[in-house]
Parts: sequence; structure tokens; C-alpha cells
Amino acid sequence: MTVKKSHDAALEIDDTVLTARLAPSFFIRNAITAVVMLVLGLWGIWDYVEIIPKQEQYFARAEVARAYNRFAEPIVSGASAPDSAALIDFMDKVVNDLAIEGGPAAASEISGLEDAVKAGGNTAIDRVHALIATILPDALATSETWEKDGVTQASPISRGTWFAAEAMMVAASQLPTNTTGGASDKLKLAMTVAASQINLYGETEQPSAYDRPMQWLFILCLPFVPWYLWQIARSRGKQFSLHPDGSLELPGEHWTAEELADIDMSLWMKKSKAWVVHADGHRVMLDDYVFKGSFRIIGAIASARNPAQWTDQAKLIKKSDPPPADDKA
Repeated sequence: MTVKKSHDAALEIDDTVLTARLAPSFFIRNAITAVVMLVLGLWGIWDYVEIIPKQEQYFARAEVARAYNRFAEPIVSGASAPDSAALIDFMDKVVNDLAIEGGPAAASEISGLEDAVKAGGNTAIDRVHALIATILPDALATSETWEKDGVTQASPISRGTWFAAEAMMVAASQLPTNTTGGASDKLKLAMTVAASQINLYGETEQPSAYDRPMQWLFILCLPFVPWYLWQIARSRGKQFSLHPDGSLELPGEHWTAEELADIDMSLWMKKSKAWVVHADGHRVMLDDYVFKGSFRIIGAIASARNPAQWTDQAKLIKKSDPPPADDKA
């Protein structure tokens, strides 16, 4: 390829049309980044609305069952009287669970229940038991079911199954002892139910205070997805061509050799960007990162404008390098 500059500053290139098109690497990087951002964003939403709430529910259920056992085990072991502190702790865990998954029916009752539990006594137990009885029918009706031995039954981890187990534990705590002072049958049966719930939920860890804010970092990746896709869309189909007569073809424009007034190379070595300047003063950027082959067009123009500084491959000429040979037409 031979580049030359005539006396009227018009650029000419012998025999070759230099063309720059969208770089495959730019397309691939932006497409992969958009996919990664989409996956991270959807993952954050899924964790925020599904996984973390489930963790909170399952941990709260395990806490109820564990607190019930702490209350019931001493009675079964022959304690002289139920431990009121253990009963308050159990009821506190029940109210916390109702606040998490009790729904609208429990929302208006929670504040009053918390105060009643702190005061102790059977009034709190009666109110909690009545509230669970209100929630239970709807929870059972909307529970997931499965078939076992030809019988349709609620899933063991369904909301309805859980509230039935919780109701049994609360009812047992109302009359923990029999007429002789020993553990009641209800208390012992509810301990079996509590053990089955611990088997289901006992390994669940409580979500940390940072889990939800962390998911927002992932969710905030989503706005970047259309931005990266837009970068691809706006660049596809564009091309830049420098013709042998020195004219420059740009997206939506055609400059003659005389109209190509200058080239700004101030950021070329740092960012691989240069601006061609029209005779009327407006500028168009050529980005070698985005458009593969831009360096050849940029080098051809820059070396013609300033042969002592730039090669036709858009490389700086060091002071120690020999000067380029004169181009004779």
C-alpha cells in the first residue's frame, strides 16, 4: 500500500480501499457481558423474592420446634412444674413465625400478641391458638399436594402442613400436664411432631442482615443489559472506508479528499481512538477497539498529514528511527 499527499492537501491511496467494520471481539465481549449481567440480575431477583424468604420461613419453623422441645423435654423428664420462661420463649418464636408467614390475617394481630406473650399466662396461648385456627383452613386449601399410596395429601413442607403442626404444639402447651402432674399425651405427641419439623428445617441457616442488600448489587446489573445490547446494535452494519482517491466513506456521510481536513491523534496511543476532521469543522471518531481495521485508515491519514511522526500503520515514529522514504508518484 502506498500513501501520498498532493500539494492541495488531498489524500490519495494507491490501488487499495481500506475498510473498517465491527470487530468480532467487540461483539463477543458485549454479548457475553450482557448475558452475564442478565444472569446475575435474574439470580439476584430469584434469591431476593424466593430463596431468602424461604430461608426465613424455614429457619423460623425450626426455631419454633426447637423452642417447643426446650419447653416440653423437662416436663417429660419429670420436672415439678412447666418452665414459664421456656413457655414465653416458645410463644415468642411462634409469634415471630406468624409475623413472617401468617399473611394478612396475622398482620393486624402481631403487635398485640407480642405484648401478650411478654406478659405471660394462658391468655397469650389462647389468642395465638385462635389465630392459627383462623389461618389453617386457607393454608390447607392452598397447600401443594402429592400422591402417596393412592392417597392425596399435603406436601410435608407446605404452609398448611406446617400450621397444622404448629397448632398441635401450641395446643399441647396449653395443657402440658395430666391430672397426676406428669406430661400429657398431647405434649408427648407434639414432641414427635416437633422432631419431624426439626428433621425438615433444622439445617436451615438464618439469612444474614447483608443477604438482601447483596442481592440488590446483582439486581442492579439488569439496567446494563440493554446498554450493552444497544452498543452492539448501534455499531452493527456501520463501516468506514478510505478510497484510493482519498475520499472517506463514513456512516451516513461521504467526504471528498479535499473535505478531509485533518485528523486528531491526541488519544490514539492511550485509547485507540482518533477523530477525522471535516473542512467545516465537525469531527467523527474512529475507534479501533470497536471497528476492526480502523488503524489502517487512521495510519494512512496520519502518515500523510504528519509523515515525520506517524507510520501508515498508525505507529509513532521514534526519534531514533530513520525518516520514512519519500513516496514518489
